Amino acid sequence: MGPSFQDLNLKPVYRTGEDNLFTDFYRPLLSSAIRYDRAVGFFSSEILSCNLKGLSSLVRNNGRMRLIIGEPLEKDEYEAILHETIESRQVLTEHYINKLIEMMDGTEANTGRLQVLAYLVASKRLEIKFAVRPKGMFHEKIGVVYDEEDNCVVFQGSANETPSALFEHINAESVSVYKSWQETVFEDYGKNYIRSFEQLWEGNREDIVVLDVVSKQYERIADYISSQIKQSKNNRLDFEKVLLQLDDNLEDSISLSQSALPKVPEYLGTHKFDIRPHQREALNSWRANQFTGILKHATGSGKTITSIYALTKMFEAKQKQDQSLIVMISVPYIDLAKQWVKELKLFNITPIQCFDSRSKWEGSLARNLQLVEFGSSKFVCILVVNKTLCSDHFQKAIKDINLSSLMFIGDECHRHSANQTRSLLPDAAFKLGLSATPFNDDDDMLESPFGNDAMDNILSYYQAIVHEYSLEDAILDEVLTPYDYHIIPIHLTEVEQEEYDQLSESIRKIMINSGGNLSKDNREKMVTLTSKRSRLLGSAENKMFKLRDITSNISKEKRKLTLFYVGEGKDSEDNIIIDQVTKTLRYNDWKTAQFTGKTTKRERDELLHLFKQRRVDALIAMKVLDEGIDVPACSTAYILASTKNPRQYVQRRGRVLRKFPGKTKATIHDFVVLPCPYSKSIFGKKLYESELERVRDFSLLATNKIEIESHLQELEVLRV
Repeated sequence: MGPSFQDLNLKPVYRTGEDNLFTDFYRPLLSSAIRYDRAVGFFSSEILSCNLKGLSSLVRNNGRMRLIIGEPLEKDEYEAILHETIESRQVLTEHYINKLIEMMDGTEANTGRLQVLAYLVASKRLEIKFAVRPKGMFHEKIGVVYDEEDNCVVFQGSANETPSALFEHINAESVSVYKSWQETVFEDYGKNYIRSFEQLWEGNREDIVVLDVVSKQYERIADYISSQIKQSKNNRLDFEKVLLQLDDNLEDSISLSQSALPKVPEYLGTHKFDIRPHQREALNSWRANQFTGILKHATGSGKTITSIYALTKMFEAKQKQDQSLIVMISVPYIDLAKQWVKELKLFNITPIQCFDSRSKWEGSLARNLQLVEFGSSKFVCILVVNKTLCSDHFQKAIKDINLSSLMFIGDECHRHSANQTRSLLPDAAFKLGLSATPFNDDDDMLESPFGNDAMDNILSYYQAIVHEYSLEDAILDEVLTPYDYHIIPIHLTEVEQEEYDQLSESIRKIMINSGGNLSKDNREKMVTLTSKRSRLLGSAENKMFKLRDITSNISKEKRKLTLFYVGEGKDSEDNIIIDQVTKTLRYNDWKTAQFTGKTTKRERDELLHLFKQRRVDALIAMKVLDEGIDVPACSTAYILASTKNPRQYVQRRGRVLRKFPGKTKATIHDFVVLPCPYSKSIFGKKLYESELERVRDFSLLATNKIEIESHLQELEVLRV
């Protein structure tokens, strides 16, 4: 479903010459519609087609429609019909049904929308009535549209929508628009047109006779469609052209199969496009492994573009053999999916977006897969989030896909390591996994209690890592930005250290008692304990004191384009950490904005815009920026919380190193959590080692290695 009518910024009047009535009005309005009442002025294919713009959107929304078709009669004919019986009037209705079927048969011009009309009739989502009156034009060109939130838009078309105007190609159409949320105008005009339509529908107009279509006549239209299928060569649907147009703009005769096929762009932005050497090398390795494998490429090095280029070249190869290609792209989050939509558009690809409400994608997915099965479409791209991928409805929708025609792309493919997810991945002929860190655990713990299950599951599907492109490679190739790295040591308090030791001891006991074979109950306990321990480190009390100190002396200009990564826990006073960080920065007069999972799409877009425009100094984020959401403008990052899982800090570092105009270097400040100075526990020693492991990892590629070495020597003195 599209946005609420209230989000469309509809104008009060649309005119040809000033507006494109289809793209500016009909399509956005009907993209959100679930009910559509329409009265059209004259019974000809030209007039009918002109008045039914945007029906494809209504079909996608499973919407319902009531249609009144006008027809002028000679005066004596009209007088006669006034006094005829119901049976006699049905004879006239039958005449109109014949005429409508003739139009749908393609014998007259502009039949595209009329065939969509036939689809609505056949699916029992359309009711039709014929309104006849004495000689003269039927002027009630009314549209009444409702969205899912029960907003209503009424529009009334101009009197220039006549046969003579159309035949003479005079484009002088105008539409007046009345909106239910503008109550005064709607009360005076909109409700009047609604009453007028209802009077027509119920046959309560003295000057007009309304003829009802009976069930047998609807069946005639359905039978016509069925006969078209049977008469088609190889049992293919002539009617498939209609279904293809359901996702087309219906402005011209170019079908979806011709307008939305993948192609390599000449330019990306202002730069002539060509894949980089490491991308070409990666795809050659993937091809050498029978088009199956994982690309282990550093965050920010162009994995998405690499995979879209791969699917485009795969389509070209299939097309030469007159074969179809179905591409399924699976991603972990909706925000990441929306970024894929933008990237795919660069290659002329419009995916079926299988996320949000099922009603928004189920029908479109079924139709497009059916078209491939019938042979009338050669390409379908399905973009699905992992949660939807694992749903019964999606699995049922894809169960009959020809796997030899299927290419599966798993973005952040480490997310496919769970047993249930792995079991539901389609056995595609072509498989491409993308991840900077395919095999590291996501369980935020020093010890891994789950053995090699995750790795085994991933390799059982993708077979192998076929190409690696490290962060060092990306920096040396100037694909990513070089960076300085600064260590900010933080010590646990005695109370925090005691709690940390208790949690670690509980984890150790479960591991020992289980012998490495964890039961479901123990797995759940382990996740709870390790998550609690991670939150403890993320909310270490001394972080706020240090943060206030170091951010107070930074000049206003150097504050721009900064990210703060924070933990998900609460401090000792039960305050959410992200709120504490925000409060601390604002105390030092920073202009900040929180960027969390609860931030709406509209708010995120606005915040990112303000961030790039330097009107907001810093974004304060939790895990929402770890995978997928690009913030290439960011030049400075403060990591106040990081799990012991290399995946998270590798991804966070990659976010900061993305290229951006005018950005020559990035700066990373890492809050390193060390054990309490008075602690002698074995768990304190392990904490120290794990934190130092991340520090060494970051320092290897940093440009300020000499400075870091001196800090490392200081940390060695602090070793417990």
